[in-house]
Amino acid sequence: MHFPSLPATGTKRSFRFVIYALTISMCVICYGDRAALSAGMSQIAHEFSLTPGQTGWVLSSFLWSYFILNLPAAILLDRLGERVIGALAVALWSIAMILGSLTATVPAFIATRILLGVGEAPTFALGNKVIRAWAPATERGVMMTAFVCGIPIGLAAGAASGAWLIANFGWRSAFIFLGCLGLAWSIAWLVIHPREETARHGTNFALLSVPTLFASGPFWGIVIAQCCGNYANFLLMSWLPIILRQTLHLSLTGSGVYTGYCYLGAAILSITAGKIGESLVRGHSLVLGARRNIVSVYLVLASMMGLLPLCSSGLTMIPLLAVSMGFISAGLGANMALIADLLVEHEMLGSVTGLILTFSNGLGILAPVLTGYLLQATGNFHGVFYITSVIILAGAIAARLMPTRVIHGRRQQDANA
Repeated sequence: MHFPSLPATGTKRSFRFVIYALTISMCVICYGDRAALSAGMSQIAHEFSLTPGQTGWVLSSFLWSYFILNLPAAILLDRLGERVIGALAVALWSIAMILGSLTATVPAFIATRILLGVGEAPTFALGNKVIRAWAPATERGVMMTAFVCGIPIGLAAGAASGAWLIANFGWRSAFIFLGCLGLAWSIAWLVIHPREETARHGTNFALLSVPTLFASGPFWGIVIAQCCGNYANFLLMSWLPIILRQTLHLSLTGSGVYTGYCYLGAAILSITAGKIGESLVRGHSLVLGARRNIVSVYLVLASMMGLLPLCSSGLTMIPLLAVSMGFISAGLGANMALIADLLVEHEMLGSVTGLILTFSNGLGILAPVLTGYLLQATGNFHGVFYITSVIILAGAIAARLMPTRVIHGRRQQDANA
């Protein structure tokens, strides 16, 4: 079975939903794995005698390799295709999860988290490339938001199921379960995804021009918005169960359940916002950056996170967290659809996405570490929320003002040669 492009056939149109489902489930598993670490961090920190500052470094350790390899992995994705890279990437990070459950020292545990980052490096670029290849233009924004929606769904499922497994069987059992789930996905993806034309990959492998991208104001607008949204994203995916446990005085299981509530609400809101955003840009010129207004508005709404220090109960804190996280996911989804709208050389989307994520994940590395030291210095998360809110607003301003024209991924003389 082979679909080299997106023809107007009923078979292709119906089959794309199978690919959508697999791609979104990959995102769910990816972030479920990250949530398992957050849910079990209190137990892991106790077992390894970690301070809050050291806990922040452990929480960020997978980002070290993830950050460094975003661009190389995305270029390899453009070279080898979604089918092969998707299966290899998920299998690698799943093996890392299982190996993590077998460690007995902090350095060995951190090494498995670094390996997990290696496996996860191409996954976001993979999702963007799959959606661009399979979704019609009128469906691209909502499907990219649905893919990003896998983040809160995965974090909700990982936090709730991980907390239950950890409370009843220990943190190592949660890692083994999620690792086996990822290996099963890898096999399913390899079997179901059509084989790609090898000619489609490799022909443009060396043509990405980083100087051309760096000279583009619209490119930097997308980068800044992604960096600011990802800072908040990585903060919450790393620390949220601990934030809820300390602020609301919850048990381990209770913090996992409340984390699940937050992310479930965020998932519902983000997919709803994605549909609304798609309807609002319909009829507008996407190649002139019409979608940037959606990105900007959603990030402004996400900055309501700065009101969290005013919340003293779960009845106020959980809804506000869900709203903030929902609009972060919707804003980042629209931002990734925006690069697909503006990039002229569609075949380079994986590489360009990888470059954007290199920047955004570089900033994301700082979030769990700075949060750990702020908590250690102040004893609360108030300053964390204020700083994060300002960062998100900076991203909203960049998204609104900068992505106003098309982006080229190669020099024009190369394109015309």
